[in-house]
Amino acid sequence: MNVHPTQARFMNVKRFSYLFGLLVCLFASLHINAQGLGFTPTPEQIEKFKQMSPAEQEALARSMGINLDDFQSLLGNGKNAAATPKGESVSGKRDRDSLLKSAKQGESEVEKTALLGVDELSLEEDKEKDTINEKLELFGYDIFQFGADTFSPSVDIPIPSDYVLGPGDTINVQLYGKENTTHSLTVDRDGQVMFPNIGPVSLAGLSYSKGTAKIDEIVSQQMIGVKSSVTMGTLRTVRVFVLGEANVPGSYVVGSLSTMTNAIFASGGITKIGSLRNIQLKRQGKIVTTLDLYDLLLHGDTSKDARLLPGDVIFVPPIGKTVGVAGEVKRPAIYELLKEKSVADVISLAGGLLPTAFVPASRIERILQDSGEKTLVNLDLSTNSGRSFKVRDADVVQIFSTLETMRDIVKLEGHVKRPGGFAWRPNMRFTDIVSNVDDLLANPDIEIGIIQREEKSTRKVHVLTFSPKMAFANPNSQANIKLESRDTVTLFDYETDRSELLEPLMERLKTQASINRRQQIMEVSGSVRFPGKYPLAKDMDAKQAINLAGGLTESALGTAAEITRYDLNEQRTTVVMHISLDMQLDNPVLMAGDTLRIKQIPLWQKKESISLLGEVVHPGNYTILPGETIMDVLHRAGGLTPHAYPEGAVFSREELRQLEAERLEDLRDKIESDIAAVSLQEGKVSDEKSEQILENLNQVKALGRMVIDLPAIMSHPNELDFQMVDGDTLEVPRYKPSVTVVGEVQFPTSHFYDKRLTVDDYVDRSGGTKYNADKKRIYVVKANGRVFLPSNSAWFKNRSQAIDPGDTIIVPLDTDRVDRLTVWSSVTQIMYQAALGIAAIGKL
Repeated sequence: MNVHPTQARFMNVKRFSYLFGLLVCLFASLHINAQGLGFTPTPEQIEKFKQMSPAEQEALARSMGINLDDFQSLLGNGKNAAATPKGESVSGKRDRDSLLKSAKQGESEVEKTALLGVDELSLEEDKEKDTINEKLELFGYDIFQFGADTFSPSVDIPIPSDYVLGPGDTINVQLYGKENTTHSLTVDRDGQVMFPNIGPVSLAGLSYSKGTAKIDEIVSQQMIGVKSSVTMGTLRTVRVFVLGEANVPGSYVVGSLSTMTNAIFASGGITKIGSLRNIQLKRQGKIVTTLDLYDLLLHGDTSKDARLLPGDVIFVPPIGKTVGVAGEVKRPAIYELLKEKSVADVISLAGGLLPTAFVPASRIERILQDSGEKTLVNLDLSTNSGRSFKVRDADVVQIFSTLETMRDIVKLEGHVKRPGGFAWRPNMRFTDIVSNVDDLLANPDIEIGIIQREEKSTRKVHVLTFSPKMAFANPNSQANIKLESRDTVTLFDYETDRSELLEPLMERLKTQASINRRQQIMEVSGSVRFPGKYPLAKDMDAKQAINLAGGLTESALGTAAEITRYDLNEQRTTVVMHISLDMQLDNPVLMAGDTLRIKQIPLWQKKESISLLGEVVHPGNYTILPGETIMDVLHRAGGLTPHAYPEGAVFSREELRQLEAERLEDLRDKIESDIAAVSLQEGKVSDEKSEQILENLNQVKALGRMVIDLPAIMSHPNELDFQMVDGDTLEVPRYKPSVTVVGEVQFPTSHFYDKRLTVDDYVDRSGGTKYNADKKRIYVVKANGRVFLPSNSAWFKNRSQAIDPGDTIIVPLDTDRVDRLTVWSSVTQIMYQAALGIAAIGKL
């Protein structure tokens, strides 16, 4: 299919410039998105790119050096779309929101309706779906977005027998018999072909079948013993005009097999103000036929798509009367009317009604001709008069949806094998939906269940309680409660907290409260399985409330309870009452806002345990009672072994370990901050040095150590002994004849203990101090965790405070001489060396 050469060059340059600019923007967006930079091309960009032919997409992408396969999921071409079904979660269930979302993203209304049919049952009152306010588009015009190439006529199909030969057509004549030759003959402008050895043969105006028969006849008459076989060669082109409301009206040269639709697509399609239903084909000034594209779009009928002849004019008049159809139809859109007059005719254009349509509540939005204002006309499409109602130009037919609220059902939820809905019938009872305990999951609570029921006059919810156990045992008694339409039955188990299951009910009860009606909620606390707030059922007593909270725990006293009641007097001031109960005698009915507290067995507490490790006669974990001291537990463990070194005992407490871990984390953050600051100030910091600092800090584990003097405690228990708490650990090491030196010394290490050696002697045995050592602040960490500064005290002169086995001598860094990074390096190195030193001592 061709156009005028000048026009073709202009259109090709314009199209290439547009597509190239579009491709640059689109794939720049795709590349940025692929790099994780958070930029995504607009839907318009992607849609325009998808409108190109696959060959154009591939060629332009290749020119940009981009692989289209890398962006199939973003372009939505289907290669990755089948990997995961839309809206499907890991568990395979699809909630209502995801179904509606997926339907909007491409699923049809029929698929959407079918999917909602398997949705989880809900008794909530739903509003009508807001489908009538969705924007309506003119029907049929989107077919022109794919371009003319998609609708080019085929040139390699058999030629129809009624094809009319004309100037420019080429026929191929093969002669066989006494003479075997092939001739390619072209019909000239006089309508003749020059047949070798025969002369001119007039073929113009003849159909292909008649022209073939004429040549066969001439050959048989004038060439004795020769037969012919005639086929069509190259077809001629014809010039036609596309005028009126076409996107690019003008003159077009098209193939001789082209039809009206081919020429329309060659002109870029029809504008939004052009008619799709009254396209005229004019020949020599007269209308030959009219084309209704709705026949093609709705029924696939091309019988009126006439073949074109030279000089034909295709005229597209303005669009005629239109009617919009919105809501629950298969193809909501704006339709052009031709012969359609009634609402039923228009709905037929829209594909018919969806199963979710509620036809008695339909209506028409109409413009009043006299005043120009809009009004509404109510329709009942379930009646003949409603379906035959006459439509006018610019009407919008609105088909509303059915409500998703379900009637005459009973909902079962909770700890059951088959939750869901059941058809309600009069005199229906609980055992009609749960016949016995086998219908429940393992470990059910059959002492109590609740029923949510609506009051018919007010639509407010109230709660009833019943005993499934008694209903199973006596199905013909009042214990097997009667159910009403739209009841919700909830059953429980002894493992799952009930607050989440009852949360929607609790929220609704809160919203129903007013000045004349308190929240129908009560609270159960103390020794019950699931303390918390619960709905207050009609005539609920204390024992029912306890069952609703899961029953009593093993720590419950069982006989003593208390009700705290907040009430209002006539002046609407609060009156607080505390009511003591003897559960063996009392079982009062609870009121809204009551708090029922079940008392616990005295001194019933969680079991506490501590750990004794190391050199004790019977090490291990010991259960303690409140008030037990360290000496009490040591006595139970048989005391210390002969090899114990109580001066080095390590006592740790869990809460101190957690605090120490938090401080170590803060220290790490501080070091990382200082490393970053030094890096900014000095330009560059050794990555190896920074990693070593942080690695040394990671080696240090929080111990939660508390300094104790175990020998002093053992000597004066009445004065120094203390109580232990849950999680405490006491480790009594074996005697360690060693002294550790760490810090700013040449070779940090441990030495065998020698009572004759001083601090300086041990430092000298470690190679002496380094240049940056702070010799005035050398300190000693005793085996029990205490810290001393030798230079500031006369403790060397006192043998009781001399260097002892298990002590650690620390030589710190002179911080006045170095930068922050060096300080942190030294601090973490000392902490790391101290940890290694302690580990080494433990192996001696």
